[in-house]
Amino acid sequence: MYVNLFNKKGIKLVAKNHSKNHKEAVIYTYSLIHLPKKDKVRFFYALKGRNGKKGIIERLRIEQLGRTVLLVSINKEKEVDEFFAYWKCKTKKKKVRLL
Repeated sequence: MYVNLFNKKGIKLVAKNHSKNHKEAVIYTYSLIHLPKKDKVRFFYALKGRNGKKGIIERLRIEQLGRTVLLVSINKEKEVDEFFAYWKCKTKKKKVRLL
């Protein structure tokens, strides 16, 4: 089964492609519904950075595909899992290969 997705930069994402020439990544979707407003603000500062400090997106070179959707290199998966665990966010993950 193949799943074709395109991000805002036009990069085609294909799930379950068995070619070894493609870069592996993980697409995360997350929910912040459980956080109060003040913690949502703190979460976004940790995610995107603030006052010259880099957030996890810039530090790990993550691409934000949508409002609550991130494209993460497979070798950064553990760090992102720990980040979401710290914030107690529910996530869904989908491993993909980039063409």
